[in-house]
Amino acid sequence: MKITWFAAMTFRIHIGGRIVVTHAEEAPDGIDPTELIAGAQTVVSGESPELAGFDPAVWRPRRRTRLIDTDPVDEGPDLFRLGIRGLVADSADEGLLIVEDAARPTQWSRWADNAVVVLSGSGAQCAAHGAALLDAARPRLIALAITDGDIDAAFDALAPELEGASLIVLEPGLAVEV
Repeated sequence: MKITWFAAMTFRIHIGGRIVVTHAEEAPDGIDPTELIAGAQTVVSGESPELAGFDPAVWRPRRRTRLIDTDPVDEGPDLFRLGIRGLVADSADEGLLIVEDAARPTQWSRWADNAVVVLSGSGAQCAAHGAALLDAARPRLIALAITDGDIDAAFDALAPELEGASLIVLEPGLAVEV
């Protein structure tokens, strides 16, 4: 899995052999939206009603296709909308990826265990959202896409609560391999 953050909720994500771009229309100056979406199999924006809403009550992790299974199966990630601007990508090979706008409330629970979670927003919003996440679940990784430069406060608030999870801060335009 490779995650590149550009600004706010604009991401280019390589997951499960596919490229997913979120909110390309919000790309910052200097980033050509056409170039950003080039090669992407899926482009998600605020006006993408074709994605089903994520329902954690019925969701189950995907299993890899077994060699004995004769029916061909699409191995690409299953994509769901999380709230208004968020995205959930479930890949049999790479697990669960959650991209969430920290300005919006999310009901975290055990469905987020072992997930890679990307929180985008101000430092205070990411700290509060991350703390709520860590109270309810044990993600594999929390990646902070902090828009206001208040990185130290968010990092200081979350680091003592990690209990085995990893915490990173994303830099605009730089890709992170997970």
